Amino acid sequence: TAVNVTSAITEINATSATHACAMADGSDGQIKMIINTSTSGTNNVVITPANFSNTSITLNAPGESVMCVFKNSKWYVIGGNGYAIA
Repeated sequence: TAVNVTSAITEINATSATHACAMADGSDGQIKMIINTSTSGTNNVVITPANFSNTSITLNAPGESVMCVFKNSKWYVIGGNGYAIA
């Protein structure tokens, strides 16, 4: 699954399966919000940006979210709720 970087907010439902999500580069100064709307058991949403200050972002419960900004050719986490960074 690819995260849509042309919209401000992406909702991901991981009820039926774990979602491995790629995220392409954005535009300088762009802000992107990703929300886990639903999950079941151990189904995680794992977001792996093409260029990121770390490796990946995991959302493993409904309502968890992450907000990123694209700056200097990389995505950086600037906020959210309950996310984990690897």
